[in-house]
Amino acid sequence: MNKTQQGACYGILLSLLLAGIVVFDLIDTIVGWPVKLLVGVVWGGLLLVPIYLINRKKDPREVDMDERDKRIIKRALLASFVLLAGMLGVAFVVALFGLGIQSTLSVTMDELSAVIYFALIAFILALSLAVLFQYGRRAKGEKS
Repeated sequence: MNKTQQGACYGILLSLLLAGIVVFDLIDTIVGWPVKLLVGVVWGGLLLVPIYLINRKKDPREVDMDERDKRIIKRALLASFVLLAGMLGVAFVVALFGLGIQSTLSVTMDELSAVIYFALIAFILALSLAVLFQYGRRAKGEKS
């Protein structure tokens, strides 16, 4: 597994942990501060340990990224930006039809920030999955 694939696996972990912050917010209202502190330390460890594992270099002669890796990253970024634009467009249209064009109702900052937050999570997840999907597709006889 090369660094690009490891980074994609970390992106999946990061998106799941970011989605878990919503659950952490619910825990915040139910339990006391020692449990919240423990959960925060565990999440911090889950975020920092993979960064160390990805950035360490095993062999100084090993190539970090070649042309195939760059092409895979470009395609994955394109797919992720298309998904992000589509998600934000759908959110705008749903809000437009849900509230009406001449509506006096307004969208609160909490709702707007939630849409942007979950769009960011979807972007990271789509980018990581697109990278891993492209590494999974190989020509016949090609080895990783």
